[in-house]
Amino acid sequence: MADLSKRKKEILRAVIDDFIVTASPVSSKDVKDRHLGGVSSATIRSELAALEEMGYLTQPHISAGRVPSNAAYKLYAGELMQNKPLTKSDINAIKRQFDDRLIDMEDVIKKAARVISDITNYTSVVLLHDDDIFIRSVKLVELIEDTALVVVVTNKQVLKDNFIVLPKNFRGYADVANELLNSIFAGRNINDLSDIDGAADAEIEGFRAVFENVLEIIKSNVKPENIVTDGEYKILDYPDNDRDSAKKFINTIQKKDKLNMLIGDRDDIQFSVKIGKDEASGLDNCAVVSARYTLNGGEIGRAGVIGPVRMDYGRVYSVLNYVCKMLDKMLK
Repeated sequence: MADLSKRKKEILRAVIDDFIVTASPVSSKDVKDRHLGGVSSATIRSELAALEEMGYLTQPHISAGRVPSNAAYKLYAGELMQNKPLTKSDINAIKRQFDDRLIDMEDVIKKAARVISDITNYTSVVLLHDDDIFIRSVKLVELIEDTALVVVVTNKQVLKDNFIVLPKNFRGYADVANELLNSIFAGRNINDLSDIDGAADAEIEGFRAVFENVLEIIKSNVKPENIVTDGEYKILDYPDNDRDSAKKFINTIQKKDKLNMLIGDRDDIQFSVKIGKDEASGLDNCAVVSARYTLNGGEIGRAGVIGPVRMDYGRVYSVLNYVCKMLDKMLK
């Protein structure tokens, strides 16, 4: 889209600021009375029409004011919004959460998710990258008929609730299969499984079905991310989402793989903003803002907020920025 003049940016910011608060279309009179008293009504109307033509505003009804488009929110979040410093009460609330005795990293990210949701009043997501998961051993335990229990031991957990159906005439070969499986899997980082299939081809002739079943169990159950959410149903507090949109939202945040797609980007950008269904994994009328937190300069996780497109971006940025700085400090 074309570059905007300073006045167009001021007017667009005014419309978005008002719409975030009121959820009602904003008229030229609203802009003049609340923000730009020194600009004529005719000029404001002309600029609003131009912004609509450029795709930043829409007009629900001919007689109504304008509402921001997703493109407008994207520009607003990245350039137009004004910083909203946290209040002393906000800062104290965040510090109180982290002043409590924290036992482990899972406890830390749960606290972070809770305080982000409490202060912003949106759904929060906190993700911790865990790149240090190694497979220690894999064992098949033959049961009745052609069924085996698969036990996978990593340096972080033990999986012992998965069963597979064995190939015909397999009984009696469990020891051989276990030796083979451990020669392939033991000592591998969980992030190195993508190329394991080709590397193992020569060794698994005759045990292909068993290998593929074990590989699927590991990929499905051992995740290199720890994800915590809080305030999952706060989306229902906002009028922007109809029943179907709210249902889709709740279904999405209950699936960790989708949450990882939403906020798990690993890049050098401090803040990431995804707006609307084309960017936010198909979530209509929703926006996702996330921020990275680091250890020794390297990203080890992200904290984010999922809420209506009409969210208070300035406040969300300030909360995420402060919480991520607290996480950085604690981890060091």
